[in-house]
Amino acid sequence: MQRRSRVTVEDILIAAAHVFDDLGYASGTTNRIAAKAGVSIGTLYQYFSSKEAIAIALLERHVHDAMQRLRQWVSHCLTEQLSLDAAIAWLVHGILELHLEQPRLQRMLLEETPRTGGVQEAWHAAEREAARIIAGLLRCYPEVRHPTLERAAWMTVQTVQALTHHFAADPEHAMPRDAFEAELVALVRAYLVHGAPGCQA
Repeated sequence: MQRRSRVTVEDILIAAAHVFDDLGYASGTTNRIAAKAGVSIGTLYQYFSSKEAIAIALLERHVHDAMQRLRQWVSHCLTEQLSLDAAIAWLVHGILELHLEQPRLQRMLLEETPRTGGVQEAWHAAEREAARIIAGLLRCYPEVRHPTLERAAWMTVQTVQALTHHFAADPEHAMPRDAFEAELVALVRAYLVHGAPGCQA
């Protein structure tokens, strides 16, 4: 029964991701999600009380996947002994790939999903953990001049996350993808290497 329940929940979440990606949050009704998942609306409500609950579950999964990829990125940087430029490029490329997988769904998750108390706290906790992980990696690069690595790492996370999300969500890109990645790598590198004038630790 537990295995069947897990399969049903997974089917509903996969279906919801497709429905939200195709139709957006407003038009992605529970009836459409249930039909896509091949379950009755009553079965759907056994596991999720509302469309909002489904969106929140997808957002939590997105955060989990992003953190898993971040840890893989850091492991790759350390194992391959990448230069600072190569490490930043790897980060930018990886996060952009995450956003481009289902751009409309990503936009819905980040911009339209209700941030209830528990979800908001989980989101902030993931941001703090991401900054902590990146700060640990930045300590391996003596050329990083920012006086407070934790702050620099947090700003790096926020900058890359926001700009890659915006690039993926906008179908009329201002520049080709390779140019965008190169510009973002240069921006982050300049910030880390030249520090923040007037910034106090």
